[in-house]
Amino acid sequence: MFVSFARLQIYFIVALLLVAVVYPIYLFGSVMGLDGFDLRRVGGDFYQFLLASRMAVSGQAAQLYDFGWFYGEVQRNVVAGSGFYAWVHPPSLLVFLVPLSGLTYLQAYGLWMGSAAALSIFVSFSRKAPIRAFTFFIFAPATLVNLFYGQSGMLAGGLLYGGLRLMDRHPAWAGVLLGFVSIKPELFMLIPIILIAYRSIIALCACVVTVAFLVDASAVFFGSGLWWIYLETVPSLLTTVMDQGEGNFLYLIPSAFGAARALGFSATAGYMVQLPFTILAFVVTFWLFMREREPVARNLAVTLCVLLATPFLFLWDYAVLSPALYLYATRTGLFDEDVDSPYMESILLFAVYLLPIINIALAAHGFPVGPVFTALALIVVIARMAGAGGLQTSVDEKTEQGDKSVSDERESDEGLGTT
Repeated sequence: MFVSFARLQIYFIVALLLVAVVYPIYLFGSVMGLDGFDLRRVGGDFYQFLLASRMAVSGQAAQLYDFGWFYGEVQRNVVAGSGFYAWVHPPSLLVFLVPLSGLTYLQAYGLWMGSAAALSIFVSFSRKAPIRAFTFFIFAPATLVNLFYGQSGMLAGGLLYGGLRLMDRHPAWAGVLLGFVSIKPELFMLIPIILIAYRSIIALCACVVTVAFLVDASAVFFGSGLWWIYLETVPSLLTTVMDQGEGNFLYLIPSAFGAARALGFSATAGYMVQLPFTILAFVVTFWLFMREREPVARNLAVTLCVLLATPFLFLWDYAVLSPALYLYATRTGLFDEDVDSPYMESILLFAVYLLPIINIALAAHGFPVGPVFTALALIVVIARMAGAGGLQTSVDEKTEQGDKSVSDERESDEGLGTT
């Protein structure tokens, strides 16, 4: 069957309507009533980051890990009873948040989300179809969910994919960017495996030095005991939250653990369900970097593994997939009307693209599909890599037709921003 990614782009608009119009109406109408609508809910999670930046600058960073105080403070400034709030981020994240401390809410929100979006678009720049990046990223459900909640998924996505894309040509800078991903430990799990399997001493050392710098800088500027407070309070708090969370909270967790919990299973059962997905992600990641492979497909596959590996995954974290998916779709021809793309590949990749909204709706009705769609997407990407010619076939065909830019881009995957 003739199916291309381009033919499915009508869902850009569908995704926008679902996230920006239908979902808020459903949420406010069915959960809290339309009379409870408050614009402060939009980007409400971001107030945590702004509050953290101000507390860090004022020398009170340790108070962030006082759950009772932090919860009450956010509730007073966002919307009373608007949800669960706790500061569970490592002190190293405060290094990135300091520039926000002197800004108003709207200024800080605009800078935070705008710079994260710009980074994600920049690291996935492609000369073949650079204009498509705007619509792909702006209408991506993961982008809209990040904007709605004011979360950090796009920043993590830019750092992660930037590091992966630079590994072949600039291992030192790759190590630095991958080291920055440690500000989200749940997405950092596979990076040591990547660097060990890749056997690049430069990248590994750069990553270790970057992580050490973030730890030292946060300890020096925000308090030498801050990391001990973090290690004493956050693991137990996260365990409690994941064990006792229920209702709408679970629909935001598209991991295998979240799927099991959404179906009514206990936390212990959830971790048992999560375990094979985590093992699969570790094994596939090691396999991907043990030998030289086509970088675009490899980077998409390892990004999917990052999402599969952790139980502590939220819908906004799927923004880390956007740069990898965009470049993969551009290089393989999934964006082209005249390319006969594999039916299942297009459907599954677009299902993962739409996952931040379809998982909420389906999980609420007993069908948490997040880990299933993500695993199937990983399978089709690996199948293309292992197939006869794989991604190379697509590139060779375009080169024979005179599209030298594609060949040039593949050979230089990737100096970011190359023109």
